[in-house]
Amino acid sequence: MRRSVLLFLLLGFLAGCATQKPLYYWGNYSRSLYKYKKSPTEENLKTHKAVLLKIMEESSKMNLRVPPGVCCEYGYLLLKEGKKEEALHYFDLEEKAYPESKPFLDRLRAKWIGKKEN
Repeated sequence: MRRSVLLFLLLGFLAGCATQKPLYYWGNYSRSLYKYKKSPTEENLKTHKAVLLKIMEESSKMNLRVPPGVCCEYGYLLLKEGKKEEALHYFDLEEKAYPESKPFLDRLRAKWIGKKEN
């Protein structure tokens, strides 16, 4: 009896240590953002944008959610380049994936694009 209880507890403990499937694919986001913020050159910006796009693509391939803020950040970078229509597309993707971001995205749209808040 004691053995079976001990075995049951041990199995329960080990089951609690099982690894969980990740929710998001982050890729090289941290390294890329750090490098861009530390040295905001055109080359580092281009690299960071490529990393953001790769995160979005790989997330889809791996059946994981795009991490919160990635679409918005990419849209914001496009907006700073004057690509308003493309930026709006990525803001919409962010809003679809994370509806709680709507108030923030509405303020971004109002400030940078002139679209009225809903």
